[in-house]
Amino acid sequence: MIKHIVFSLFIFSTMWAQSAAIHHELLVTVHPDKHSFSAEDEITLPAKMVKQQIFFLLHSNLQVEALTPGITLELREDEIRAGDFGMDKEDFSLSSDISQKKYALLLPEKASGQQIIKLRFSGEIHHPVKQLSEEYARGFSTSPGIISEEGVYLAGSSYWIPWFNDELITFNLTCSLPAEWDVVSQGKRTIHKLKSNRRVTRWESPERMEEVFLIAAPFHEYSYSIGAVEAMAFLRTPDENLANKYLETTAQYLEMYRQLIGPYPFAKFALVENFWETGYGMPSFTLLGPQIIRFPFILHSSYPHELLHNWWGNSVYVDFKTGNWCEGLTAYMADHLIAEQRGKGADYRRSSLQRYTDYVNAENDFPLNQFHSRYNAATEAVGYGKCLMVWDMLREKVGDDLFVKGFQTFYRHYKFKKAGFDDIRSSFETVSGLDLKPFFDQWVNRTGAPELRLSEVRINKTDDEYQLMFTLSQIQSGEPYL
Repeated sequence: MIKHIVFSLFIFSTMWAQSAAIHHELLVTVHPDKHSFSAEDEITLPAKMVKQQIFFLLHSNLQVEALTPGITLELREDEIRAGDFGMDKEDFSLSSDISQKKYALLLPEKASGQQIIKLRFSGEIHHPVKQLSEEYARGFSTSPGIISEEGVYLAGSSYWIPWFNDELITFNLTCSLPAEWDVVSQGKRTIHKLKSNRRVTRWESPERMEEVFLIAAPFHEYSYSIGAVEAMAFLRTPDENLANKYLETTAQYLEMYRQLIGPYPFAKFALVENFWETGYGMPSFTLLGPQIIRFPFILHSSYPHELLHNWWGNSVYVDFKTGNWCEGLTAYMADHLIAEQRGKGADYRRSSLQRYTDYVNAENDFPLNQFHSRYNAATEAVGYGKCLMVWDMLREKVGDDLFVKGFQTFYRHYKFKKAGFDDIRSSFETVSGLDLKPFFDQWVNRTGAPELRLSEVRINKTDDEYQLMFTLSQIQSGEPYL
């Protein structure tokens, strides 16, 4: 009996070591009036990452030092241009305007196993808010990172904490701000108090994340419990009526998607009002602009879309190397589904096909396995429109029941992991027993879509009935679509 216990413990510890993520224990003090912050970060590196040199990137404006005895920190490269990561890839052109420094952590020669390293870093991050292209952004603006007296936006694109390649992380964030300010991040809030005329707040995120967000402003907070989940609203001006509308809508859609996909993966969902126009969906909250949240139609259009991202993209992560399946799926299960519930699903699909016809041609077309994010009308028509039509065709192929079961299986197996189109295919093959490789190959890996011609149209009248007869042909170049 004792041997079985020891063996079980060994198996458990081995599995934990293989799956362990980098953990950040962050103590942060933000100074909005100085556009700056200071932080101490106790970083737990899993054994699989430990070697004599470990590299990370950090924003070039920040000064950093190692506090752990026996650890040496060396600057290896300066002025490295950033590339964005995580869900909000649409601001990649701005994030590439900022630069980072590449550092090496030098560990003792015989270092092995899990390592805990403490770093201290501080400095200014203040990148101006810029307008995105009107062609696809609908008036939105963005910044890779900003600390100002209007508010704070720090994300993965800010490189405000050490970034160790594409490793998923867990974190706890304890933040100190002026007393009238508050901070929102991922996860569950466990401390929220005033101390020495400062607001101290702690957010704990044991779930694996791609990045750490720190959103702050002088917020007015509202909340409503939905079972084990806390619905929250953080507004920049007091408005109980507006907050209640969002809290009630949150409860409605959380329940709808719980039944459709599976349990909501976080302890809270929060509406957070930004100080410029945005439409971002982060794990366990959404960051929307001040005008956006006051449009009445947003409650049943953009808002459920951002809420659904907590299943697709913010808990099941996108493996961008194999294409972004997430935006088309979210559009299908949010925007299209709501239109379908109102009897307008066909209209929505027709509009998506029309945009593909209007904006995509032989010169700018590409397969879905190459879609990362939208940056003009053509990329949106492919990555959102064509992709959602693929999910509609898959639904027609397997039927409603297996369509729901397939995505429930996919969600259950890949929550807090990165996944691609092949993983979705595998989940659907498991529940349906079908070989779906030909279907996914032609729609995900192939450029284009069928071009149809209607010919030989005739009507035959027999007694009191009419028969419409025609020939429907595919006339595009290349192999026919099946």
